[in-house]
Amino acid sequence: MRLAAYAMNTRFELALYGEDRHRLRAAGEQAIEEILRIEKQLNRFDPQSDVSYINSNAWCEEVKVEAGLFDLLEQARRINKLTDGAFDISVTPLMRAWGLSDGRNGKVPSDSELQQAKDISGMHLVRLDSANQTVSFEKNGVELDLGAIGKGYAIERAVDILRECGVDSALIHGGTSTIYV
Repeated sequence: MRLAAYAMNTRFELALYGEDRHRLRAAGEQAIEEILRIEKQLNRFDPQSDVSYINSNAWCEEVKVEAGLFDLLEQARRINKLTDGAFDISVTPLMRAWGLSDGRNGKVPSDSELQQAKDISGMHLVRLDSANQTVSFEKNGVELDLGAIGKGYAIERAVDILRECGVDSALIHGGTSTIYV
């Protein structure tokens, strides 16, 4: 059974193997629904998304988030620490300064533009309160972009659903860059 959907600016495909095609289709459709739900939750360009709400409000209040999103934010923080800051979901201001955000072609920022972006970038400006599952920012202008981790997260959640539905043989990919077998 093969299913596909367009999400996170790429094509997700599922190839599910087994005897019961109806069960496979139902499981695959649930997995696709989860991928689409996560896209809606993480899309910083969608003003209705959880990430957009965080980006707009976490500098002036603690924003409560659902458990899965909070776990993803904590995982991003761990990866940030493990990579000595090379992986950073708070680089949106820097990407914007370099013209690499919102489909632009790139530019060299002025020294002042670069400094302004640096002042509002970095995971040290993101507070995660695990007791209350809230996120807040130290400064106005901090923005999260989960694009570097979102496809992998969506695929992991889709795999969880397939397993819960009894599917034990499958291949899932998101744009061929993120694959789970």
